Amino acid sequence: MPFTEPREGWPNIFIPGFTMHCLQFLLFFMFILIFSLTGTVDKSEAQRLGIGLTGGINAGSSLQDFQYVSGDIDLGLSPKIAVGFNAGVLVRGVLTQSLRLQAEPSLAILSTRYNESITLNESIFQTTSKTELIYVQLPLLLQLTTVPPERNIYGREMSETTYHLTAGVFGGYLLDGRFTGVNTTEPTENQIESRFSNDITGQVSEYDAGVILGGGLEHGLRSKIGLEARIHFSLLDSRKSNQYDIIPNNLALSLAVYYLF
Repeated sequence: MPFTEPREGWPNIFIPGFTMHCLQFLLFFMFILIFSLTGTVDKSEAQRLGIGLTGGINAGSSLQDFQYVSGDIDLGLSPKIAVGFNAGVLVRGVLTQSLRLQAEPSLAILSTRYNESITLNESIFQTTSKTELIYVQLPLLLQLTTVPPERNIYGREMSETTYHLTAGVFGGYLLDGRFTGVNTTEPTENQIESRFSNDITGQVSEYDAGVILGGGLEHGLRSKIGLEARIHFSLLDSRKSNQYDIIPNNLALSLAVYYLF
């Protein structure tokens, strides 16, 4: 059962060492690609190709209870909002003046928090816990943007602010999943507190996919900085076994800042 003390020497990381090395290599490769492309494309090509970095936070939750069943124990924890993070690379292709196609290979952490009283072995506990699912994601997006009139002051082009709407789909692959927290008995002289940390990768589907809707603004001429808010909704059932019922759908609201070279 998950409500146990963690083993001594439990590593305080979520991503296994091999996976971390793979991610480091991937990030290194993407940085080399970005700088090589920005150094070789000419101005006319640069107007149709944008490459940059993006990162931000997301606030999300699951849409159904987290269930744990073991022997005569049957617990249901109600999901609450938790904060996660996302970071990645942005590759943009300009289709028309007002329409562009965008891909964003990224790393995303989706979290759900639980905080309620439970009865376990005839004792009442207050449990404070969360699930954290780490995904590699690839959003594919279409953006509809405003096209402000060109401004020239003394023959010099000026930076403009544009606004855009975003819609698209995403696919994801699970790198790691963990259920962690602490259980505390009711306040007494012999109050007991137990911490737990459980790998739930084997109980969660490796794949995730869904839709994205959002909007934002960006400012600049050739190099641009932008801000975007999005809603991410997973359409796939993420459950994998009968022992852990991880929520079929993840829902998250993200806020990200990006920079186009």
